[in-house]
Amino acid sequence: MNMRVVTKVRKQFILDSEKLKVVRKIFEAKTDTEAVSRALDMAIDSARIKKVVESVKGKGQIKDIYGRSRV
Repeated sequence: MNMRVVTKVRKQFILDSEKLKVVRKIFEAKTDTEAVSRALDMAIDSARIKKVVESVKGKGQIKDIYGRSRV
C-alpha cells in the first residue's frame, strides 16, 4: 500500500474567470479548487507522458509483415 503525505498550501491567484469556468465544466468539478487541482494533475501527467515518449523515440523499428514497400 503506497501512502504519501500531501502538504496543502493556501495561495491567492488572479485567474481568468472564463477559463476557470471552462475548466470546471471540462472536469465536472464542484469547486474552483478541485478544477485547478485536476488541471495541475493533467499538466503533470502530460509532462511525464511526453518524457517517456521522447525517451523511446527512434529506438525501435516497424516490421512490415505484409511485404509492402515504404512510402
